[in-house]
Amino acid sequence: MKLGVFVLIIISIFLINPIAFSEKSDEKEQLKIGDQASKFVLKDAYDKEYSLDKIISKDKGDVQVLILVIGDQTTRKNGNKWAKELDKLYKDKKEISIFMIADLRGLPFYVTESMVKWGTKREKLPVPILLDWNGKINELYKTRRGESNLFVIDREYKIRYYNFGQFTPENLKALQVKTQENLKEKKAS
Repeated sequence: MKLGVFVLIIISIFLINPIAFSEKSDEKEQLKIGDQASKFVLKDAYDKEYSLDKIISKDKGDVQVLILVIGDQTTRKNGNKWAKELDKLYKDKKEISIFMIADLRGLPFYVTESMVKWGTKREKLPVPILLDWNGKINELYKTRRGESNLFVIDREYKIRYYNFGQFTPENLKALQVKTQENLKEKKAS
């Protein structure tokens, strides 16, 4: 009898939270430093289109480093904190561009596109927020759901830094160090 109850509890946990059992496979599938960044085309709340190619245009020569903050509705406040702090650091640096990508696939059915766009415009964040309606970019970048995911991408579309989690001064410093290292490498070459 006790074994049957135990098996029932395990099955219930798996059905309620399958992510708990797939976490290790997510870790194996994470992108690595040096991997090619997936190209994307997304629109912001104003329907302006952005693509990885246009952001890091080799013809312009300005943007050397792209910082992406990717998350979903559960990480919005943390992502906003990252965006604000990164903007403070890099506001006047033409060679660094910062974008947020919002994974919107988990929104309730009654939240309309116009509601999302209105709310995004209302926040008035210092960096553009690109709207990933079907979560495609999150899948391509193999992000961790429920976490803010941060990527530093260079002009060759290579991932130079990846981290996830809460905003902390230590995490910001680590991202800043990797960003500066990448800029120095580009200036030296």
